[in-house]
Amino acid sequence: MKISGVLPRVVRHTITCLFCAVPVIAISSAECWHNTWTPEVCCGSPGAKGNPLCWDEVLSYNQCCAETEEGVQFDLRRQNFLADMVRRGATVHFSIRTVSSGRTGAVASKTLSKESTALRIPSAQVFSLKSIPPLIAAAGQREACDAHAQLALGLAYERVNPMSRFADWIKLLPSTFANVLWFTPLQLELISSTFFAYIAQSWLDDLNCMQRAVEHIPDRTRSAHKADLEDFRWALSIVKTRGFAFEGTHESTMLIPLADFWNHDVVANVRTASFAEDALRFVATRDIMLGEELCIDYGQSSNLEFMIRYGFRIEENPYGGRQFDLGGDPLQAHCPSFLLRYDLAEIIENATIDCHRQARYVSFEQQFGQIQQGEQLREDRYIYDAIEKACQQLLELLPLPSRSLLNDPNSEDDRVTPIILEEIRMERVLLQMCQNEFRDRQLELEPRFLPTTLAAPLAQFHASRASSLPEKLNIGLANTLLGDSDNFDGNALELNSFARDQVSHAAGFGEMIIDDHGVASDASTSNSKLSSFSSSIDRSRVDQLLHKLQHGLSLQ
Repeated sequence: MKISGVLPRVVRHTITCLFCAVPVIAISSAECWHNTWTPEVCCGSPGAKGNPLCWDEVLSYNQCCAETEEGVQFDLRRQNFLADMVRRGATVHFSIRTVSSGRTGAVASKTLSKESTALRIPSAQVFSLKSIPPLIAAAGQREACDAHAQLALGLAYERVNPMSRFADWIKLLPSTFANVLWFTPLQLELISSTFFAYIAQSWLDDLNCMQRAVEHIPDRTRSAHKADLEDFRWALSIVKTRGFAFEGTHESTMLIPLADFWNHDVVANVRTASFAEDALRFVATRDIMLGEELCIDYGQSSNLEFMIRYGFRIEENPYGGRQFDLGGDPLQAHCPSFLLRYDLAEIIENATIDCHRQARYVSFEQQFGQIQQGEQLREDRYIYDAIEKACQQLLELLPLPSRSLLNDPNSEDDRVTPIILEEIRMERVLLQMCQNEFRDRQLELEPRFLPTTLAAPLAQFHASRASSLPEKLNIGLANTLLGDSDNFDGNALELNSFARDQVSHAAGFGEMIIDDHGVASDASTSNSKLSSFSSSIDRSRVDQLLHKLQHGLSLQ
């Protein structure tokens, strides 16, 4: 196997077994770890088992990471590091070893009850913005670098500092990645045509800012610790893929040794609990048995996004597309974002759709009284139409790659590009299914079943705002009706950034409004239009518009 100019790492030896029906493939230590490939790269990070650069049909994570001398030595260094963290004040209720899935993971070393501590790390063992030497921190601030870039700049200099107090941890980290910062020009071109293009752009902008900031670091510091572009690219990859944000902001992002070895699971059993001056803590979300793997949630994202951000895929990942929100009625903002799923025939969870349906029903009843079946059906169709248009727009932002890209002569030894292409194809199929599903729903003659109780987020909001809700909803609905009849169907689409990553990333495309003709415009224009009306509303005008809506008459 040859990847992006790297010497072939894989040498296959077929041994004929006289007593076997099929040839046996023998894997030697040298074959696993040829040239730049090491356990730190292929075994040392969450998701390593899904790294396409490391494994093929012959070499496997299980064999190389658990059955070679280098793999065993790496595991021993990791165990020693864990023990040293405990000696220095950390509380660790797990060991790191091979789990049932064949990957390396954090396994509970005792029974944990819900909300009990799984990991507690003293602040002195965390790498945060406060850990960066003042001269280096000042250089990043002078260039107004993003907080991620500032943290990465500090980490890059820790990497080349032999006296760093984080040296033992840094030695366990991967030395190369398969994420967007390591993509070839071909792979970057593929990504630039998708709705995740902003990720590549923002990450490369951060890398450029780090390079500019170096010019402001005093010569004596630079000469003592010679970090170069590869160190910066490595450090930024570490921050982007292993960072935690306790307060949901870039500024609070930090690197937490041991916690960054946890694998991903869509149903995580560990979460962050608190961050105090002296320590931070992770707790169990449910009762956990001895020997059970501890996992966190990297985010409800597609494999295409995981490949771009982390350089690996999640086996049987149910999520696809890109999360979006629908505007139209103020109460809809309290419902979950829309998230496409491969594992559901209806593409989007009915619970999410039902919450948005209920939001419009409640708003209607607060304004006009008891809602009737025909009015329910009309409100439902607004939502289904908006979802169809959202999926249509996402599909337009995910075109099929050009033939020239597909026939690139350098792709023979490239294992990443085919995966990206396959994920793009799968995403397009899912988006087309979404369009078909919600186009068909608009033809239904009766409203679908709806739970009699309000969805949890709506019930909570409704209870807390019961006294002021009617007035606010009256104003909101009337402004929508009077402001622009084309926007009354609620076809507002907001394309959100990867907000559920444990690292808070830069915003993506921002808000876009889709009217009933499929034309996108800036959300700020629409918002200003809605907010320009006073609370003094001509009720007779509202009644006239409502009458037209109920009888299918033109609003013009």
